[in-house]
Amino acid sequence: MSKFTRRTLVQVSAAPLAAQVHQHAAAPASAHPRNVFFSAHEFETLRVLCDLIVPADEVSPAASTAGAAEYIERLCANNSRLAKTFRAGLAWLNAQSGGAFAKTSAEAQTKLLDSICDRRKAKGPGVEFFDWARKMTIDAFYTHPAGYQDVDYKGGKGMTEFEVPAAALTQALKRAKL
Repeated sequence: MSKFTRRTLVQVSAAPLAAQVHQHAAAPASAHPRNVFFSAHEFETLRVLCDLIVPADEVSPAASTAGAAEYIERLCANNSRLAKTFRAGLAWLNAQSGGAFAKTSAEAQTKLLDSICDRRKAKGPGVEFFDWARKMTIDAFYTHPAGYQDVDYKGGKGMTEFEVPAAALTQALKRAKL
């Protein structure tokens, strides 16, 4: 009788699993599922706000394309303090804009945001909200492939070899006096 080890047991039990092929259907790149925490009016305000914070340019799309509003909504649905800050802030933005921030002119939107964007100078209820909105929009955008493209991020890829750049090597040797 052969000796049956734990390693043999793992190999025998894992073999049927390894033979299975499991595939997921690819989700569309633009699909960002909503948590549906905010009302449609609040969410539209948030989406427009995110796009004003990180607008589209020749290199990358706007923050809404990267799912920034959905990311913020998901976080607010799971954090009561954040939810309170965003609900009050979105209501404040809409009130300051005559009821619909998303429908006001780009100039009026920018003027309102300029009045609350600097925490050191600005006062009022929208300041803390805008600070949170700006930080979270940037977090959402720059942790998305669109944000990687915007800063030309090269990481996250496997490497088979690494060669130290000649200039870095020369400088290191010079500093080490070798």
